[in-house]
Amino acid sequence: MEEKMLLAKLKYGDSRAVSYWFKMYKNRLVTMVIGKISNKQDSEEIVQQTFLNCLRHLPLFRGKCSIWTWMNSIAKHEIADYFRKKYAKKALITTHLSDLLMLDDIDNSEEVSQKVKLVLKNMKSNYGELLMLKYVDGKKVSLIAKEMGKSIKSVESDLFRARREFRCLWVE
Repeated sequence: MEEKMLLAKLKYGDSRAVSYWFKMYKNRLVTMVIGKISNKQDSEEIVQQTFLNCLRHLPLFRGKCSIWTWMNSIAKHEIADYFRKKYAKKALITTHLSDLLMLDDIDNSEEVSQKVKLVLKNMKSNYGELLMLKYVDGKKVSLIAKEMGKSIKSVESDLFRARREFRCLWVE
């Protein structure tokens, strides 16, 4: 099937076109993602998420590049998100606590990770959860507010208090 025809059928919502599109690009996409991420299970999840995002953003695709190029671009964003989430905890530790770490005699990231877990465990439950949502899951304040049924300002205030409590517990 020609790309322009496939694209038109996909945008129209033709289920056979979706099946054809999936079969046509799945193996190629899996190969590309596995080349970037060695974990096969995570690669499969990224491929699935890529296909879902492609379907979600299909109305915005103008066809100025090939379908593969477009899908490849979306997959690369998914891979970047994967690594951001995977290493978010380390980023939280090193970025937001760099001044405090200079004061401590912590020799490796494993010790830091254990201390972060302990501090989060000792925090008020909603504050620890809030920090995890923001810095580990990488959620935006507006999304957290919506999920918690609070205003954005309320969540921002809670985040401020949570960070302050985290710093206090970290120093103890």
